[in-house]
Amino acid sequence: MSSYSGDQEKIVLKVLSYKPHQYYEILSVEKTANDSEIKKSYRKLAVKLHPDKNPHPRSSEAFKYLNKAWGVLSDPSKKRIYDQTGSDPDTRFSSQPEAGGMGGMRGSPFATTSGFNGGFEDDIFNLFFGGNRYASGGPAFTFGNNGFTFQSFGGGEHPFFASNIRARQQQAQQRQRRQQRQQEEEPSFVTTIKQFLPIILFILVPLLSSLFSESSSPDYSFSPTPIYNTERITPTYKIPFYVTKDFINKKKLSTRQLKNFDYKVENLFVQDKRGKCSKEQIRKNEMMEDAQGWFSTDYEKLRRAEAMPMPNCQALRQLNLI
Repeated sequence: MSSYSGDQEKIVLKVLSYKPHQYYEILSVEKTANDSEIKKSYRKLAVKLHPDKNPHPRSSEAFKYLNKAWGVLSDPSKKRIYDQTGSDPDTRFSSQPEAGGMGGMRGSPFATTSGFNGGFEDDIFNLFFGGNRYASGGPAFTFGNNGFTFQSFGGGEHPFFASNIRARQQQAQQRQRRQQRQQEEEPSFVTTIKQFLPIILFILVPLLSSLFSESSSPDYSFSPTPIYNTERITPTYKIPFYVTKDFINKKKLSTRQLKNFDYKVENLFVQDKRGKCSKEQIRKNEMMEDAQGWFSTDYEKLRRAEAMPMPNCQALRQLNLI
């Protein structure tokens, strides 16, 4: 059984808590939102709610709510009707000027309509399925002046039930998803390296430190101790560190070797601070993202994130390295 996180359940239940025609609430936008804001909110929610991304058992239902809201609010004419009436424009009676009812029709009795909203929603569809959303369906028609809509198909299913549309589309989608998963299971070499880069660095830095060390016990300390009580200064950034009293005589280092040793200590100090500073920055970003939820911002968490101490980054700033 697929597991889902608390955040995944929260977003699903949030969408399903609204009535199906509360489109602005479902898309989490104000009624004054412009097209760009509506599109941006739809994109974020679509990625979070799609059944391929969200294993919650009701994510498919919530995703349908979302697509319906997008289909209305992204269509100017449907959005205008909805803003004026507060009802689903797809269920209203047709107001075609050439159709005056069953007995008073002029010209063709059928008027084609898309039944879907194209453009950006096609991009989202292709993002998940990599195919044409209309591959298994035909055009939709509105008959007469009674607002009755049906979908034509190439097969023999009953054309008057929308569930047939979804059934045929889902069959094609499942085949496309299987192909997509096979491709995703074979990531490129560069993508793999990027994914494992933090782990590689985490292993590599201590390994480099051990290679520089000539023995199991260190030759220096950045803090004075009873053993390391003789101060030295690194050549470039003037970083103080401490060695044993008889370090030079014991190691029998020449002037050149001693200078190289000082540079080595300096480089290790900087590498250590950079590695720890990177972790501090990652932690701070995670705290800030956690504070900025889907529907509200926890300003107390945000304040703590902004005030998080970052001593290693501060040490690099004092050396003018960041």
